[in-house]
Amino acid sequence: MMVRVASWRYDNDLPCGEEANLAKYLAAEAAFDCTDRAMQTHGGFGYAKEYDVERYWREARLMKIAPVSQEMVLNFVSTKVLGLPRSY
Repeated sequence: MMVRVASWRYDNDLPCGEEANLAKYLAAEAAFDCTDRAMQTHGGFGYAKEYDVERYWREARLMKIAPVSQEMVLNFVSTKVLGLPRSY
């Protein structure tokens, strides 16, 4: 839902920094949680190329660090959205 809201705001030339950052954060967390559970469920077979679980896990993990890390998203939200002082 956040991805759709951020996309809609972007398409309609509205400010969308907050929504885009929150969408990226939530989507990356959800994807990693799902693939991590799949890896845990498959056990050692999760690393086998035949099951594609390791590829999905790798790709989901990448979204937590690229193009912007989760920590930088949280920094943006804390300073720009919540108005807190910089912590770094």
